[in-house]
Amino acid sequence: MFTGEKPDLLDIWVFREDSIFVVGKDGIPQHFDGDDWLQVRTENTNPLMGIWAANENCIYAVGIGGVVLFCDGKDWKPLDTGGFDSLNAAFGFDENNIFLYGVGGRMLYWDGKGWQYREPNTIHDIFGMWGEDINHVYAIGGEGKFRYYNGKEFLRKEDLTAETISLYGIWGTKTDNVYVVGSDGTILHFDGKEWTTMESGTKEYLLGIWGTSNNDIFVVGDNATILHYDGEKWSPMESPREDYYTKVRGLRPDCVYAVGDNGAVVHYDGKKWNDMSL
Repeated sequence: MFTGEKPDLLDIWVFREDSIFVVGKDGIPQHFDGDDWLQVRTENTNPLMGIWAANENCIYAVGIGGVVLFCDGKDWKPLDTGGFDSLNAAFGFDENNIFLYGVGGRMLYWDGKGWQYREPNTIHDIFGMWGEDINHVYAIGGEGKFRYYNGKEFLRKEDLTAETISLYGIWGTKTDNVYVVGSDGTILHFDGKEWTTMESGTKEYLLGIWGTSNNDIFVVGDNATILHYDGEKWSPMESPREDYYTKVRGLRPDCVYAVGDNGAVVHYDGKKWNDMSL
């Protein structure tokens, strides 16, 4: 349970500049309305690890102990998915195609009618998912694990790194242009044929990645690490805080957000990162 001055934030979802949700270790979603951060009323006390939304009337937050909260645009209510294994995050395409995943390879899928277990063929923690469509989905996790979902099942794939490296974030523009980040400054790129290692210029843990195009990608991680890719190389960006960052998401090249420990929320306006923390 969170006991610090401000909660460590673990994920963010951005609808508009005046509608942003963050979740973290205190288990309380918070919403930014363009002026202020306001706590959301729920009965949950478990840390929330991830948030994903199909739209503002279909929002999922997941966390420790298998907790799943659903917001219909008005109220946040707990859902019974039939499991208690801790969940790290959620990923989906619409209201009827949603994955919840986490510790020990736990993988749930919502098809619009009910929750089903999907066998990911791994007992390792799953930390990130991304896909161009429901038939082309990538899943990455602890000790370099990589799985590919073809619309029916998760296929075993060769590990992307040595077992000493864990993979935490994944993002792409299309199925044959995917980026993965992880521990020890790891950044990998897939071109549809092979995975290659990119020079990140850091050894810090890299935890989140998001972009607008192949020449505009942001990565965040430990010790206030923020990196930007311009299509040719990764370069460090100046952070307005000294915290570690966990996730990054945005709306466009001049509107990007990152969250991290001690209530950290920072916003990139196309020129510099600005502090808008809790």
